[in-house]
Amino acid sequence: MAKLVYDCIEVEGCDEDQPPILFLHGMFGCKEQWGDVPRKVGEATKRKIYAIDARNHGGSEWTEDFNFDKNVDDLFHFMDTIGAQKATVVGHSMGGITAINAALREPERIEKFAAEDIGVRKVSQEIMNTIQAYVGLAQQALKHMPDSVDDEDEAKKFIFQYVFQNLPPEVQKLGKKFDENDPSTINKSVRLRRTEDGRFGYMYNSEVLARAVSDADSIMSEPQGVYEGPACFIYGKISPFLINQDEANIKKYFPNAELVGIENATHNVHNDNPEEYMDALLKFLQNAE
Repeated sequence: MAKLVYDCIEVEGCDEDQPPILFLHGMFGCKEQWGDVPRKVGEATKRKIYAIDARNHGGSEWTEDFNFDKNVDDLFHFMDTIGAQKATVVGHSMGGITAINAALREPERIEKFAAEDIGVRKVSQEIMNTIQAYVGLAQQALKHMPDSVDDEDEAKKFIFQYVFQNLPPEVQKLGKKFDENDPSTINKSVRLRRTEDGRFGYMYNSEVLARAVSDADSIMSEPQGVYEGPACFIYGKISPFLINQDEANIKKYFPNAELVGIENATHNVHNDNPEEYMDALLKFLQNAE
Protein backbone atom coordinates (compact mmCIF):
# COMPACT_ATOMS: atom_id res chain seq x y z
CA MET A 1 0.00 0.00 0.00
CA ALA A 2 1.14 3.54 -0.64
CA LYS A 3 1.58 6.01 2.20
CA LEU A 4 -0.95 8.79 1.68
CA VAL A 5 -0.57 12.42 2.76
CA TYR A 6 -3.71 14.22 3.92
CA ASP A 7 -5.19 17.33 5.50
CA CYS A 8 -7.54 16.80 8.44
CA ILE A 9 -10.26 19.32 9.27
CA GLU A 10 -12.06 19.27 12.60
CA VAL A 11 -14.45 22.17 13.03
CA GLU A 12 -15.90 23.30 16.36
CA GLY A 13 -18.61 20.90 17.46
CA CYS A 14 -17.24 18.07 15.29
CA ASP A 15 -18.94 14.74 16.07
CA GLU A 16 -16.15 12.18 16.02
CA ASP A 17 -18.62 9.36 16.64
CA GLN A 18 -19.91 9.80 13.08
CA PRO A 19 -18.01 8.35 10.09
CA PRO A 20 -15.57 10.84 8.57
CA ILE A 21 -15.94 12.33 5.10
CA LEU A 22 -13.02 11.65 2.74
CA PHE A 23 -12.26 13.86 -0.27
CA LEU A 24 -10.47 12.25 -3.23
CA HIS A 25 -9.15 14.44 -6.08
CA GLY A 26 -8.97 13.68 -9.80
CA MET A 27 -6.07 12.42 -11.90
CA PHE A 28 -3.12 14.87 -12.09
CA GLY A 29 -4.66 16.78 -9.19
CA CYS A 30 -3.97 17.08 -5.49
CA LYS A 31 -5.90 17.66 -2.28
CA GLU A 32 -5.47 21.44 -2.54
CA GLN A 33 -7.58 21.54 -5.70
CA TRP A 34 -10.71 21.06 -3.61
CA GLY A 35 -10.20 24.63 -2.39
CA ASP A 36 -12.54 25.43 0.50
CA VAL A 37 -15.06 22.68 -0.31
CA PRO A 38 -13.86 20.27 2.44
CA ARG A 39 -13.98 22.96 5.14
CA LYS A 40 -17.45 24.10 4.10
CA VAL A 41 -18.66 20.50 4.22
CA GLY A 42 -17.11 20.07 7.66
CA GLU A 43 -18.82 23.20 8.96
CA ALA A 44 -22.19 22.13 7.55
CA THR A 45 -22.08 18.47 8.62
CA LYS A 46 -19.95 18.67 11.80
CA ARG A 47 -18.08 15.62 10.53
CA LYS A 48 -14.33 15.05 10.62
CA ILE A 49 -12.92 15.72 7.14
CA TYR A 50 -9.90 14.26 5.38
CA ALA A 51 -8.64 15.60 2.03
CA ILE A 52 -6.22 13.01 0.66
CA ASP A 53 -3.49 12.94 -2.01
CA ALA A 54 -3.66 9.73 -4.07
CA ARG A 55 -0.51 7.70 -4.70
CA ASN A 56 1.73 9.32 -7.32
CA HIS A 57 0.05 12.65 -6.63
CA GLY A 58 0.96 15.57 -4.39
CA GLY A 59 2.84 14.65 -1.25
CA SER A 60 1.78 11.00 -1.16
CA GLU A 61 4.17 8.18 -1.96
CA TRP A 62 5.30 7.94 -5.60
CA THR A 63 5.49 4.35 -6.83
CA GLU A 64 6.25 2.58 -10.10
CA ASP A 65 2.92 0.77 -10.07
CA PHE A 66 -0.37 2.59 -10.53
CA ASN A 67 -3.93 1.86 -11.56
CA PHE A 68 -7.38 2.72 -10.29
CA ASP A 69 -7.78 -0.61 -8.48
CA LYS A 70 -4.71 0.15 -6.35
CA ASN A 71 -6.35 3.44 -5.38
CA VAL A 72 -9.16 1.42 -3.79
CA ASP A 73 -6.62 -0.70 -1.90
CA ASP A 74 -4.99 2.51 -0.67
CA LEU A 75 -8.34 3.97 0.41
CA PHE A 76 -9.25 1.03 2.61
CA HIS A 77 -5.73 0.92 4.03
CA PHE A 78 -6.02 4.63 4.86
CA MET A 79 -9.35 4.04 6.57
CA ASP A 80 -7.77 1.27 8.64
CA THR A 81 -4.87 3.58 9.53
CA ILE A 82 -7.16 6.30 10.91
CA GLY A 83 -9.43 3.76 12.60
CA ALA A 84 -12.47 4.39 10.40
CA GLN A 85 -14.53 1.24 9.94
CA LYS A 86 -16.91 3.25 7.74
CA ALA A 87 -16.67 6.53 5.80
CA THR A 88 -18.51 8.80 3.40
CA VAL A 89 -16.49 9.46 0.26
CA VAL A 90 -16.57 12.45 -2.11
CA GLY A 91 -14.52 11.92 -5.26
CA HIS A 92 -13.86 13.92 -8.41
CA SER A 93 -13.13 12.02 -11.64
CA MET A 94 -10.43 9.47 -10.68
CA GLY A 95 -11.42 9.98 -7.05
CA GLY A 96 -15.00 9.24 -8.05
CA ILE A 97 -13.86 5.98 -9.64
CA THR A 98 -12.20 5.09 -6.35
CA ALA A 99 -15.41 5.84 -4.44
CA ILE A 100 -17.52 3.85 -6.91
CA ASN A 101 -15.30 0.76 -6.83
CA ALA A 102 -14.82 0.93 -3.06
CA ALA A 103 -18.61 0.91 -2.60
CA LEU A 104 -18.94 -2.09 -4.89
CA ARG A 105 -16.04 -3.99 -3.31
CA GLU A 106 -16.87 -3.45 0.38
CA PRO A 107 -20.32 -1.81 0.57
CA GLU A 108 -20.52 -2.18 4.34
CA ARG A 109 -17.59 0.25 4.73
CA ILE A 110 -19.02 3.07 2.59
CA GLU A 111 -21.77 5.03 4.35
CA LYS A 112 -22.57 6.96 1.16
CA PHE A 113 -20.63 8.51 -1.70
CA ALA A 114 -20.78 11.39 -4.17
CA ALA A 115 -18.97 11.01 -7.49
CA GLU A 116 -18.22 14.17 -9.48
CA ASP A 117 -18.48 13.91 -13.28
CA ILE A 118 -17.67 10.25 -13.64
CA GLY A 119 -19.87 7.26 -14.39
CA VAL A 120 -19.61 3.53 -13.82
CA ARG A 121 -18.43 2.43 -17.25
CA LYS A 122 -14.73 2.05 -17.90
CA VAL A 123 -13.31 5.26 -19.31
CA SER A 124 -13.43 5.07 -23.11
CA GLN A 125 -10.29 4.87 -25.22
CA GLU A 126 -11.34 8.16 -26.83
CA ILE A 127 -11.28 9.94 -23.48
CA MET A 128 -8.03 8.19 -22.58
CA ASN A 129 -6.52 9.43 -25.86
CA THR A 130 -7.47 12.98 -24.88
CA ILE A 131 -5.86 12.50 -21.48
CA GLN A 132 -2.74 11.13 -23.17
CA ALA A 133 -2.55 14.20 -25.40
CA TYR A 134 -2.80 16.45 -22.35
CA VAL A 135 -0.07 14.56 -20.47
CA GLY A 136 2.26 14.64 -23.45
CA LEU A 137 1.80 18.37 -23.95
CA ALA A 138 2.22 19.04 -20.24
CA GLN A 139 5.56 17.23 -20.29
CA GLN A 140 6.63 19.14 -23.42
CA ALA A 141 5.68 22.43 -21.79
CA LEU A 142 8.23 21.85 -19.02
CA LYS A 143 10.93 21.10 -21.57
CA HIS A 144 10.13 24.22 -23.62
CA MET A 145 9.85 26.55 -20.64
CA PRO A 146 12.60 29.23 -20.90
CA ASP A 147 15.23 29.16 -18.13
CA SER A 148 14.39 32.80 -17.51
CA VAL A 149 10.98 31.82 -16.09
CA ASP A 150 11.63 31.67 -12.35
CA ASP A 151 8.31 32.88 -10.95
CA GLU A 152 5.77 30.16 -10.20
CA ASP A 153 2.79 32.16 -11.45
CA GLU A 154 4.56 32.88 -14.72
CA ALA A 155 5.51 29.22 -15.03
CA LYS A 156 1.89 28.18 -14.55
CA LYS A 157 0.73 30.67 -17.16
CA PHE A 158 3.36 29.45 -19.66
CA ILE A 159 2.30 25.81 -19.16
CA PHE A 160 -1.40 26.61 -19.38
CA GLN A 161 -0.96 28.58 -22.62
CA TYR A 162 1.38 26.00 -24.16
CA VAL A 163 -0.93 23.07 -23.46
CA PHE A 164 -4.16 24.84 -24.38
CA GLN A 165 -2.81 26.33 -27.63
CA ASN A 166 -1.47 22.96 -28.82
CA LEU A 167 -4.55 20.91 -28.05
CA PRO A 168 -6.80 19.98 -30.99
CA PRO A 169 -9.67 22.47 -31.51
CA GLU A 170 -12.29 19.92 -30.44
CA VAL A 171 -10.48 19.51 -27.13
CA GLN A 172 -9.82 23.24 -26.65
CA LYS A 173 -13.54 23.99 -26.47
CA LEU A 174 -13.86 21.70 -23.45
CA GLY A 175 -11.69 24.09 -21.49
CA LYS A 176 -13.64 27.22 -22.26
CA LYS A 177 -14.41 27.74 -18.60
CA PHE A 178 -10.75 28.65 -18.04
CA ASP A 179 -9.51 32.18 -18.56
CA GLU A 180 -5.77 32.41 -19.26
CA ASN A 181 -5.79 35.98 -17.96
CA ASP A 182 -7.35 35.00 -14.64
CA PRO A 183 -4.69 33.72 -12.21
CA SER A 184 -7.28 31.96 -10.05
CA THR A 185 -8.42 29.65 -12.85
CA ILE A 186 -4.84 28.85 -13.82
CA ASN A 187 -3.98 28.01 -10.20
CA LYS A 188 -6.91 25.60 -10.13
CA SER A 189 -5.70 23.75 -13.23
CA VAL A 190 -1.90 23.77 -12.76
CA ARG A 191 -0.03 22.79 -9.59
CA LEU A 192 3.78 22.91 -9.48
CA ARG A 193 6.68 21.99 -7.23
CA ARG A 194 10.41 22.74 -7.33
CA THR A 195 12.64 19.86 -8.44
CA GLU A 196 16.14 19.17 -7.07
CA ASP A 197 17.72 21.04 -9.98
CA GLY A 198 15.67 24.15 -9.19
CA ARG A 199 13.35 23.82 -12.16
CA PHE A 200 9.59 23.36 -12.04
CA GLY A 201 7.87 19.99 -11.95
CA TYR A 202 4.30 18.83 -11.54
CA MET A 203 2.62 17.71 -8.35
CA TYR A 204 2.24 14.24 -9.84
CA ASN A 205 4.46 11.42 -11.09
CA SER A 206 4.20 12.26 -14.79
CA GLU A 207 6.19 9.31 -16.15
CA VAL A 208 4.23 6.66 -14.27
CA LEU A 209 0.85 8.28 -14.97
CA ALA A 210 1.70 8.69 -18.66
CA ARG A 211 2.32 4.93 -18.86
CA ALA A 212 -0.89 4.19 -16.98
CA VAL A 213 -3.15 6.21 -19.28
CA SER A 214 -1.64 4.66 -22.40
CA ASP A 215 -3.78 1.53 -21.91
CA ALA A 216 -7.46 1.97 -21.08
CA ASP A 217 -7.86 -1.80 -20.57
CA SER A 218 -5.32 -2.18 -17.78
CA ILE A 219 -5.89 1.02 -15.81
CA MET A 220 -9.11 -0.24 -14.23
CA SER A 221 -11.25 -3.36 -13.90
CA GLU A 222 -14.83 -3.75 -15.03
CA PRO A 223 -17.24 -2.90 -12.17
CA GLN A 224 -18.72 -5.81 -10.27
CA GLY A 225 -21.33 -6.04 -7.56
CA VAL A 226 -24.23 -3.90 -6.32
CA TYR A 227 -24.25 -1.09 -3.75
CA GLU A 228 -27.67 -0.32 -2.31
CA GLY A 229 -26.62 2.60 -0.12
CA PRO A 230 -27.03 6.30 -0.95
CA ALA A 231 -25.06 7.39 -4.02
CA CYS A 232 -25.00 10.69 -5.89
CA PHE A 233 -23.53 11.37 -9.31
CA ILE A 234 -23.01 15.12 -9.76
CA TYR A 235 -22.06 15.98 -13.33
CA GLY A 236 -21.43 18.94 -15.60
CA LYS A 237 -24.10 19.41 -18.24
CA ILE A 238 -21.50 20.49 -20.83
CA SER A 239 -18.91 17.89 -19.83
CA PRO A 240 -17.57 15.47 -22.50
CA PHE A 241 -18.12 12.58 -20.07
CA LEU A 242 -21.90 12.65 -20.74
CA ILE A 243 -22.84 11.12 -17.39
CA ASN A 244 -26.57 11.58 -17.97
CA GLN A 245 -26.37 9.08 -20.84
CA ASP A 246 -25.04 6.45 -18.40
CA GLU A 247 -28.01 6.57 -16.02
CA ALA A 248 -29.41 3.13 -16.83
CA ASN A 249 -26.00 1.54 -16.35
CA ILE A 250 -25.41 3.45 -13.12
CA LYS A 251 -28.75 2.27 -11.70
CA LYS A 252 -27.78 -1.34 -12.46
CA TYR A 253 -24.95 -1.12 -9.92
CA PHE A 254 -26.39 1.61 -7.71
CA PRO A 255 -30.20 1.20 -7.62
CA ASN A 256 -30.61 4.09 -5.16
CA ALA A 257 -28.37 6.51 -7.03
CA GLU A 258 -29.46 10.03 -7.89
CA LEU A 259 -28.02 12.03 -10.78
CA VAL A 260 -27.68 15.81 -10.50
CA GLY A 261 -26.70 17.87 -13.54
CA ILE A 262 -25.03 21.25 -13.00
CA GLU A 263 -25.52 24.03 -15.54
CA ASN A 264 -22.54 25.70 -17.23
CA ALA A 265 -20.12 23.10 -15.85
CA THR A 266 -17.62 20.94 -17.70
CA HIS A 267 -15.58 18.17 -16.04
CA ASN A 268 -14.42 20.26 -13.05
CA VAL A 269 -17.87 20.92 -11.68
CA HIS A 270 -16.78 22.21 -8.27
CA ASN A 271 -14.60 24.84 -9.99
CA ASP A 272 -16.92 25.76 -12.85
CA ASN A 273 -20.06 26.30 -10.79
CA PRO A 274 -19.04 26.13 -7.12
CA GLU A 275 -22.26 27.41 -5.57
CA GLU A 276 -24.56 24.99 -7.39
CA TYR A 277 -22.11 22.14 -6.81
CA MET A 278 -21.96 22.87 -3.10
CA ASP A 279 -25.74 23.06 -2.85
CA ALA A 280 -26.11 19.67 -4.54
CA LEU A 281 -23.36 18.06 -2.46
CA LEU A 282 -24.66 19.31 0.90
CA LYS A 283 -28.24 18.38 0.06
CA PHE A 284 -27.06 14.83 -0.56
CA LEU A 285 -24.71 14.60 2.41
CA GLN A 286 -27.23 16.03 4.87
CA ASN A 287 -30.20 14.01 3.65
CA ALA A 288 -31.55 11.76 6.42
CA GLU A 289 -28.88 12.92 8.88
